[in-house]
Amino acid sequence: MYSKCGHMDLAEGAFDMMELKNEVSWNSIIAAYGNHGRLKDCLVLFRAMKDEGFQPDHVTFLAIISACGHAGQVEEGKRHFNSMIQDYGIAARMEHYACLIDLFGRAGRLEEAFQVIETMPFTPDAGIWGTLLGACRIHGNVELAEVASERLFQLDPQNSGYYVLLSNLHADSGTRVRADQIRNLMKERGVQKVPGYSWVEVNNSSNMFVAADKNHPQSSEIYLMLNNLLLEIQDDGYVPQISTPTTD
Repeated sequence: MYSKCGHMDLAEGAFDMMELKNEVSWNSIIAAYGNHGRLKDCLVLFRAMKDEGFQPDHVTFLAIISACGHAGQVEEGKRHFNSMIQDYGIAARMEHYACLIDLFGRAGRLEEAFQVIETMPFTPDAGIWGTLLGACRIHGNVELAEVASERLFQLDPQNSGYYVLLSNLHADSGTRVRADQIRNLMKERGVQKVPGYSWVEVNNSSNMFVAADKNHPQSSEIYLMLNNLLLEIQDDGYVPQISTPTTD
């Protein structure tokens, strides 16, 4: 809880106060530091865990490999993945391979990520291909994105996110025709994009919003404030890439 709220000092304090620690508590604090990109602290705790006589398990290595991915330390992540299998005799699970693919994907080493998928001892699920597709979107690899999307459309044909990712990638790459084809494919298959909502609580009352929403009773005042803020940041040199809703 403390870690997810960003209070790592309190998380560490709670861990240190525990009279009896076990693998779960060690894994929790290791994952906590890893999720905040503090790989060095993560590895220090990993060594301390072993020094205290606790045996790392598959959850421990999942946290370590994930932390390496967030920190951009590809070789370190690969080393721990191989060590898990060779030194500790822990068989890699689907989620370990997903972390390894994410590790390569974040670093832009997409061909290596694809090789992992090709050689893994499981049939890749939608999570595996989705990880590759997300990396392709970030790094602009249209060719591999098409391969990943073809598998995803077979495994999870009603998931609108995959269509939107591929369409946006083609739009960014200048291949508008293909982007339109994917949008049309969504319509043909009856795939609906679920709108994203946001909530904010003010004076113990929850307020829900969606893009270009005007249903809120104070929408006119909200858009007026947003437009005023936009003018201020434009004066400081900001150039918006999209148009903002108006109160018309």
